[in-house]
Amino acid sequence: MGSSSSKKQAPPSSKTHKQPDNGPGDGHGDAHGDGHGDGHGHGHGHGFAGGGDSDDGRLPVVVLTGYLGAGKTTLLNYILTEQHQSRLAVIENEIGEVSIDDALVEQKHEDLVEELTVLNNGCVCCSIRGDLVNTLHNIADRQKSGQVKLDGVLIELTGVADPAPVVQSFMVEDKCREAFKIDNVIALVDAKHGLEKMNEHGGKNEGTACAQIAFSSTVLLNKIDLVDADYLTSVEKRIKEVNSIVKIIRCEHGRVNMSQLINVGAFDLTRVLEEQYMDEDEFTQLYEPKMDSSIANVGIRCEGIISMPALQGFVDKYLDDPDTAKDFMRIKGLFNIGGKDQVFVMQCVHMLRHQNFTREWGKDETRENRIIFIGRGMQQRRQELTDGFMACVVGAKLRFPVGSHCQANIGQIMGYGMDMYFPCTIVKHWENFKAYRICMDSDGDEGWAAIDDDKIIKADS
Repeated sequence: MGSSSSKKQAPPSSKTHKQPDNGPGDGHGDAHGDGHGDGHGHGHGHGFAGGGDSDDGRLPVVVLTGYLGAGKTTLLNYILTEQHQSRLAVIENEIGEVSIDDALVEQKHEDLVEELTVLNNGCVCCSIRGDLVNTLHNIADRQKSGQVKLDGVLIELTGVADPAPVVQSFMVEDKCREAFKIDNVIALVDAKHGLEKMNEHGGKNEGTACAQIAFSSTVLLNKIDLVDADYLTSVEKRIKEVNSIVKIIRCEHGRVNMSQLINVGAFDLTRVLEEQYMDEDEFTQLYEPKMDSSIANVGIRCEGIISMPALQGFVDKYLDDPDTAKDFMRIKGLFNIGGKDQVFVMQCVHMLRHQNFTREWGKDETRENRIIFIGRGMQQRRQELTDGFMACVVGAKLRFPVGSHCQANIGQIMGYGMDMYFPCTIVKHWENFKAYRICMDSDGDEGWAAIDDDKIIKADS
């Protein structure tokens, strides 16, 4: 096409839209006249048609797209929870140096996932598109031979991926076209940050965020609890400027009635191309992925115990300052926190942070820490981020056993900004996530040395 726009500019009167004849029971659910879907209810039992028995025998495919931090993995987990009867192949694409999302797909869903494939050597909309096609070929072969009996395929794209080239794969690649059909392209939009992302190019319908909406058949306007009603209306108006025919469903935490998402036949390429003022030849031959080359990532993985106070302080350094936080589009990590036998998961979108303990570490599982930073200016910060995170790692165990006599830096512990060491005794490890509970030898007062570092506590001289 030669243009970076995800939608050609043409007068509204130059296009007409024909509603597809889905017949009764089309599975779209109730929609208001303004195009907003009803996101209420849980929709138990609404899964893919059994055994991929669509009208033409092809396996239905749902593509999950959306900008960094919009909630794609949360939605994937919710889908796998809500549809109980379907056997799915899940394909996750991660662009980061360290794979995180596969670990965030909750283990309790494994009985519903026939296979989970992670493509993490690049983005499937450009650099590793062939890997996606090969994965789909493998799924098609196994389905045809009876090795698996699938009801559908879920593809979760990276937050910086343009879904259009993925759609192309199902059109131009013969085997994919024969074995699969796209059922729905779902774009998640973060209600708090989505407007900013759509307007990054001066209000033009350009860039990745707009491309994700332009080629979707359903938009989930997620995290609506974070903004007021007037702001929601402005976000919806902007979405409709990018794609006037897309169905918008408001939701929190990606929770939507499954009957509006899966086995709905919502994706209609003819309508999408008509909306974007493209013909099919132009789309298949000339379309260029809308990628933001300024976004990079830094990933770190290591074993050892993580100090919770040190980790929180490290992340605070970047997210508490609005000017710095705007560069950090996404931080994701899972950690082995001192004093807990559960996996600690942290997910951040700019200054917003969601974190909690999830499942128990497995008995024979390697307690590996993983963290990835995605945004602008990450490569320039690579060494700083690596050193800062590694400073949060305690090691295999704390330096001083219970009962040890040490020197506690009361000046730093109390926040006086000066070094004042006094004798103490170690009473307990990892109380309230702090490395040491200590008892001062002079008066018996007790407190905590939060971090196992000589700047806070050192060996008795």
